Amino acid sequence: MRLSTLSHVRPARLFTAALAAITLSILPVSMTAMAQSASQAGLVSGGTLQPAIDAWQSGDYRRARIIAEPLADAGDPDAQYLVGMMYHEGLGGPVDQPGARVLYVKAAMAGHAYAQYTLGELAYHGRGVEQDFQRAAGWYNKAAQSNHALAMVRMCYMYAEGQGLPRDPDRAAELCDRAANTGERAGQYHLGLLYLTGTGKPLSYQNAANWFEKAARQGDGDSQYNLALILEGGLAGEAQPEQAAYWMQEATKNGVLPAFTSMGLLAYNGRGVPQSDRAAADWFRQAAEAGDPEGQFLYAVALAEGTGTSRDLDLAYSWAQRAVAASQGEPEEIQAERIGLRDQLQEMIYTRQNSGAPTQILARNDPPAQSVATQPAQPLSQTPAPQQRASLRNPEPEPEPEPEIEEEKEEASKPRRTLRD
Repeated sequence: MRLSTLSHVRPARLFTAALAAITLSILPVSMTAMAQSASQAGLVSGGTLQPAIDAWQSGDYRRARIIAEPLADAGDPDAQYLVGMMYHEGLGGPVDQPGARVLYVKAAMAGHAYAQYTLGELAYHGRGVEQDFQRAAGWYNKAAQSNHALAMVRMCYMYAEGQGLPRDPDRAAELCDRAANTGERAGQYHLGLLYLTGTGKPLSYQNAANWFEKAARQGDGDSQYNLALILEGGLAGEAQPEQAAYWMQEATKNGVLPAFTSMGLLAYNGRGVPQSDRAAADWFRQAAEAGDPEGQFLYAVALAEGTGTSRDLDLAYSWAQRAVAASQGEPEEIQAERIGLRDQLQEMIYTRQNSGAPTQILARNDPPAQSVATQPAQPLSQTPAPQQRASLRNPEPEPEPEPEIEEEKEEASKPRRTLRD
């Protein structure tokens, strides 16, 4: 048998990260990173501030400052928040972060929920102030009392993990429920994770899939990825490989790195898409070049075996080295798998250079095997998984023992990928 064949890798090893690893980027303080709309910024259109809002939305920040600053000085909370954002980002004038915080506090004390949330974000991340989770929770709580959906999502996470707040899964679920039902996709994604992990909610693949789909339809890449894996594995009913492939490809459009690797596996096995070794190798290449360790490993295997691409031991060795370098924190068996491939490739290259003899990737003492390309494609959900990777990430993750085959479906549900930040 071969050292590693592509058909022995399952998407279950690629599931996204649990709440323990979540960092949110749901509404950054950066105004350049968000859509230029008054509603998204929490500003009230109309009245004397409207000309400033119009100038800000059109990108004329200098004019927006000129109009809004006197209104902020006069105590208008919306104007204080708007000017604070421009000071923070240096829009329409110099950066003034201390001045921005003063204005945020004034607006927040007047009940401006977005200013309260922003102060929570500054304290949570330690941006310009000392990091203080308890202070952050206080500001988030004020914003959440005004039904600020993103503040509720952040508090959901903090209660789930006991970060700055007492650990309370039930309270976490209540807050995520409220946020999700406002239509906020971050709330929908996190509520899906709660159902997926059984945190404050009964474990339910079907409910998880329902909430992931709601967020996926709003363009949330991590929800698209998780939904694809649930559909492909038949975790919430009959497997739907075509729909799984659709959502997995949508996740690649949102830059979810493991989705590129999963698309390669789907293409290799002809699962939901036409079987194509060439397409599989191309997906692995894209994943590898983007920095996904599993993609780097599989692309190295494809290059070494000539599966869907020209055989190139030197390039395979280079990618295997990168996969090994990116393996810190992975379970020992995963590290051993990647190190084994790298070392065997190194030995093969040495043998070639010194003897000129043809070489093959073979496990030591194993008989020759057929090329991977000649092996029949197998559905991802049916192929063996000798190294199960799905595990909840704790601050100090520990390798989990290999599950029995009958536990495979349950293990496949656990997420591995961190949320975007």
